[in-house]
Amino acid sequence: MIQQPIQDLLARYADYLKKKDPLEEAPKIHVDEIATKVASFYEKIRSVIDYREEHLLRKNFIDRVFRRRMFLKDINEDVAEPLIKEIIRGGRLPNDYVPESKIKEVEAIIDNSHILIENFKKLRQKNSDEIINWLTTVTISAIEEALFPPIKDEIVAEAMFWTIKKKLAVSGAQIGEEETSLQLFIGIQRALLRVDEAQLQYRLLKFIYPEWNNPAAGNKALIARDLPAVYAAIERHLRHPQRKYFFKLCNHYNTIFYLLGDLVEKHKSPEELKQIFEDENLLEREISANYQKRYDKERSRLNKMAFLSVLSIFLSKVLVALAIEIPIDRYILGEYSVLNTSINIVFPAFLMLIIVLSIKMPTEANEDLVVKEAKKAVYGNGNGGYQLIIPKKPKIFTRLIIRTIYLALFFGMFYALSIALLEIGFSATNIVIFAFFTSLVAAAGIKISNRSKEISLEEKKAKFGGFVMDIFALPFITVGRWGLTALSKLNILVVLFNIVIELPFQLVVLFIENFRSFIKSEKEEIH
Repeated sequence: MIQQPIQDLLARYADYLKKKDPLEEAPKIHVDEIATKVASFYEKIRSVIDYREEHLLRKNFIDRVFRRRMFLKDINEDVAEPLIKEIIRGGRLPNDYVPESKIKEVEAIIDNSHILIENFKKLRQKNSDEIINWLTTVTISAIEEALFPPIKDEIVAEAMFWTIKKKLAVSGAQIGEEETSLQLFIGIQRALLRVDEAQLQYRLLKFIYPEWNNPAAGNKALIARDLPAVYAAIERHLRHPQRKYFFKLCNHYNTIFYLLGDLVEKHKSPEELKQIFEDENLLEREISANYQKRYDKERSRLNKMAFLSVLSIFLSKVLVALAIEIPIDRYILGEYSVLNTSINIVFPAFLMLIIVLSIKMPTEANEDLVVKEAKKAVYGNGNGGYQLIIPKKPKIFTRLIIRTIYLALFFGMFYALSIALLEIGFSATNIVIFAFFTSLVAAAGIKISNRSKEISLEEKKAKFGGFVMDIFALPFITVGRWGLTALSKLNILVVLFNIVIELPFQLVVLFIENFRSFIKSEKEEIH
């Protein structure tokens, strides 16, 4: 028998299909085609230097446009329409597709945010700047969901939530029912939907205030007063000590629900879907076919991710060499070496390439595991549930010994690297930059390797050689993880594009659109 969460998925998806496309007769937002081609080309270049997944590129694009327009224009002026038009010109939304009614919807979100911020400022809280910036990021996520409603994602995520929740057994720690549900929700959002922190904060906020974007006028002052407590509660949930174990569980089973989502999206007829899910053999064939497509898609995406990561690191390294390394070596230290700088530029990209080539996709045996787990989710086959085992913390003395060994290894590895590089004539600047970019590559390689296991249910056996390699790589991975976090907030090339290139470029695009409109108007006046 089909489990209730899957029955709900099919019912909600059938309803979603009826409402999916905007009404044909509704007027649509139009932008100039030539300006759109120019702006879209620019966005493709940006995606190379600031590579992220498509939905994160889209959200960050809205973030850039919104903050720029709010900085240049008064809040009372029209922001929503030019904002949406720029999103369309950037290729993030189809031309002549978005109903004009979306302008009022986005305007309401922006106005609501402005009123809340003004009410909050009157309270004169200590951390007001932090809360106001948080409200801005929440507003950006709200705008994104208004323009790109994640209905299908929510349907599949809800099916995954109730499927796992029904048979979830937590051991090793005492976690309340409410907190378990919240952490499972957060884990699914991160593992299945790959949302970033801002998107996740907004979705948690909607749990507390379901009518967040359209609260009654009289409630705004009350909501503003509660904002610090709401913000603190959301941060507490996001920093929960057991969050990584919930993520690991959800990340292990996300493939099953990716495939179920692919299946229902492939078959548009509710009757056809019902027939497939009621026939276990037919469902098995469909899951296998979708697995192969997902496998090929993931391999292609992994290759793209790897290529752009290598290219991004190479471009960033060249920029650092030109802006920092060469000037310091030549004009301050007086020991510039073309060979050392060339090694420093080429080695990180080459190391990244080696790591990427060594990454392998799941074996053929994985398909059988995926089909088995999919049938378990749909029909409840088997007695096994979903086990979340939280390991006990080592005793203080054991942790102290481990930390001491790790610190000795950390400093020992970087000291040995420095000595080796000094022997071949590297300067202090060369060494620092070499170590930093090598660490970035190590962390990025681990990130890509983890993504290659995204569709895998196989349990890899530990090997002694891999253990030894991990010991020596861990210090670099630690520094690299910190570096990736810092660079995600401050990418030099992205900052350069935003400050020097983007604003003048958008003015050029706007000029092209207006000039094209003028030419078209003049031609139409000729009878």
